[in-house]
Amino acid sequence: MKVHNSFSAGKRIAVLVTVLALVLFSFPEDHNIENRLIVHAVGVDRSDDGYEVSFQVFRSSGAGADIPIDISRSNVQLIKEKARTVAEAVDKCSAQLGRDVFLGHLQVICFGRDTDFSSPEELFSFALKDRSVYLGLEVCVAEGRAEDVIMQELNRGTVSSENLFKALKEGLKGGRTEQCSMLSFLSCISSPKFFAVPVVSLSEQGGEKKEPVIDVTGTAVIAGGRVVNMLDDEESYGLSLLRDRSEHFDTVIEKGGRQADVRFDNADTDCYLIREGDKLVFNADISLSASVSLDIKGRDILSDEELSDYVGVMLMRTWEKTSGAGCDAVGVWKYVRQSEPELFLREKESIGELVSRIEPRFTVRCVTE
Repeated sequence: MKVHNSFSAGKRIAVLVTVLALVLFSFPEDHNIENRLIVHAVGVDRSDDGYEVSFQVFRSSGAGADIPIDISRSNVQLIKEKARTVAEAVDKCSAQLGRDVFLGHLQVICFGRDTDFSSPEELFSFALKDRSVYLGLEVCVAEGRAEDVIMQELNRGTVSSENLFKALKEGLKGGRTEQCSMLSFLSCISSPKFFAVPVVSLSEQGGEKKEPVIDVTGTAVIAGGRVVNMLDDEESYGLSLLRDRSEHFDTVIEKGGRQADVRFDNADTDCYLIREGDKLVFNADISLSASVSLDIKGRDILSDEELSDYVGVMLMRTWEKTSGAGCDAVGVWKYVRQSEPELFLREKESIGELVSRIEPRFTVRCVTE
C-alpha cells in the first residue's frame, strides 16, 4: 500500500523559507563592533543645570593597528557629556559619535560625592530602560568628583573599569567597605532611604612611574538623598559586623610602643531589640576570632579581652556615625518593625529620628587562634 504524506514538499519549502526569514530578521543589521560604544563604567556628577556624565568605553582598535586590541596603547576611550539628565547624556554620546551605546558590559556606576540621591529612579533610568543591563552591577561614590576616577586612564589591567571593579570586590572581602548593587539601591525606594555605599579615590603609586591607582577608602552613609557621613575602614568593618556581613578584616593595633598585625575573622552576630520601660535597647552579641602576630620572643602582644574591647570601641564609633546620628545604615528600623510594629507605623516617616533615640548595647567575645 502506498502512503501519501499529507505535508507536501511545497509546504515544507514554504515553512523553511519562513523560518530562515525569521532567523535573518531577528538579528540586527549591523554586527560590527566598530559601530557600537561598549561602555564599561559610568561616572555621574552634578552640574549647574543637570549632570556631567563620564563614560569609559572599550576601544576596539588602536591607531595603526590591524588587530582588534593594540597592546601598545590603552584600550579605553574616555568620553564626557553634559546634559539635563543622565539618560540624555547617554543619547548625546551616541548621537555625537554616530554609534549606538551598548550597556550590556557595564560593570560600575560611580557618583560624585555631592550627588542628589533623593530620586534614584531618575539617576538609573538610563540603565533601567535597557534590557541588556545587569541589575547587580556595582555602585560606588567618589571622595570628590566621579569624573576624576572614571576619566583617569590607567595602564594596568585590561581596562580601567576592571581595576575599579576588582578594588570594590577586594574592599568588600577585606571588610573595608560595604557592597551596594544597583538593584539593592533601588530596592530601598519604598523603605526608609538609608544607604551604605563604597567610597573610592585615586592615589599615586610609588616608584619611577608614578601611576595613579584606585583605592577603596571606606563607606559613604547616605540619608535624605545626600552623603551625611563617611566611615573609615575600621568603622566600615564595624558596620559589616552589625549587619552580619563580614568576612575578615586586617589591621594594625599598637600597644606599649609595639605594633601587632591582627586579622579578625569568623564573626557571628546576633542582633535584637528589647524594651526596658520607656527605653528601647538595640543589642548586638558578636563572637569572632583573631590572629595576632607574636613578638620576637613568641609572646602574645594583645589579650583576648583587649581585642574584644578594641572591637567594642570600633562598633560604638560606627553606631555614632550611623544609627546614632539618625542615618540607620545598620538597618535598626527592621528590628523596630518586627518587635514594635505599632511604634513603627506611627513613626515610620521619621524613623531616623526614632533610631537615634535607641540605646546601643554591644557584647563582644574575641578569641585568639
